[in-house]
This record gives sequence, structure tokens and C-alpha cells, in this order.
Amino acid sequence: MMERFFISTVLLLFLFVPEFSLANKDEVSQCHANIKPLHQKRERVAELDGIWGLFEKNRELQGHSVIAINLDRKVNSIIFHLEYLCDTLNGIPMNEVARYVRDGIHKKGEEGFRKELIILGKSEAEIDIWFEFTRFSLKNRKRSLNPEFILESIQKSIPHIDAYESLAAKIHRREIDETIPEKVSDLTRELDNLFEKDNYLNQALAENANIPYVDINESTGGS
Repeated sequence: MMERFFISTVLLLFLFVPEFSLANKDEVSQCHANIKPLHQKRERVAELDGIWGLFEKNRELQGHSVIAINLDRKVNSIIFHLEYLCDTLNGIPMNEVARYVRDGIHKKGEEGFRKELIILGKSEAEIDIWFEFTRFSLKNRKRSLNPEFILESIQKSIPHIDAYESLAAKIHRREIDETIPEKVSDLTRELDNLFEKDNYLNQALAENANIPYVDINESTGGS
């Protein structure tokens, strides 16, 4: 009787826990699926060499290449940060830097590990950034986002990506006039405003600003 109860309990746990994990994975997958049409539009523009490439191919627009590349970058940034929101729907995974610092502090204490990093050639300013980022990572490992709010951010982005693709197609067809550079600048400003006013995109920007991009192997003398 006890053996049967134990087996039943194990089966219940087996059935319940994966279902919870699968639900989380399904949410993330669906989130990325919602971004896919934006990817496809961006890729169609990329096949034309981007707005910058289109400007460079047309003598009338070559003097405005800087604003063109800014728009390409802004569109890439929007899609990158939307993907980031999907990827971190159920928390921000600790990256290599955060894990390295967390483990170092755990073994040697904050002051001991700080001294070790100084010996390895890190400056006090760099160490402060690493420690602050690790505190940020530990705090946000389990922070959660609302999938519906991410969907709203995606939907707000759609008209701008549509305009980006439409503008590229127009230049590709050589329907070029003096309004093209102005439209590129306007669209860039609209994307800046979206980043500023959309709470989740703004949060994604702020969270990514916390990430120090470093080479752990280089920093610790590894290969």
C-alpha cells in the first residue's frame, strides 16, 4: 500500500512539474513568434543592404548616409530589445561575469575577492561596476514580466517597422525625392520616442545598460 502511494506521488510530481516548465517555455516561444513578422520585414530590408546601403547606391542620397545608418541601427535595437523581453520573461539569467563574481565573493568574501581582482589588473572602477552588476543580477534572477504588456510593446513597434520596410521599397524602386531624408529622420525620432514612452522597452534599455561587456578569460589571465 505504501509502495503504491509512493509511486502515485512520484507520478503526480512528474506530471505537474514539467507542465509548469512547459507553460513557461510556451510563453517564451509564443512571445518570439509574435516578433517573427518584424524579423521578416527587417530581413527584407537587409536583403536590399539596409537603408544605409540604399542611400549609398543612390547619388542623390549619399550625402545623408549618417541618418540612414542611424535608422538601421534603431530598428535593429528595437527588435533586439523586444527579443530580450521575451528571453527574460521569467527572469534575467546570470551571465558569465555575474557568476564569476558571485562565486569569487562566496569563496573569498567581498574584500578578499576585490584584492584578487586588483592583483589581476582590474581597476577599482571596473571592480565596482562588476560588483554592482552582480548585485543587480542576483536581485533580478526571478523578476517576471507580463506577456500581455510585451505584446503591447510589439504591437506598438509594428507601424514603425512597416514604415521602415515601405521606405526601403520606395528607394529600391528609385522613387526618390527630397522628402526621403526627412522621412528617415522622422522615423528615427519616432523610434526614439517609442523607447522613451513604452515602459517595457525603456526597462529593457535600462537593464541592458547594466551589463558590462568583458572577456572573463582576458580579465583573469586565462586563454
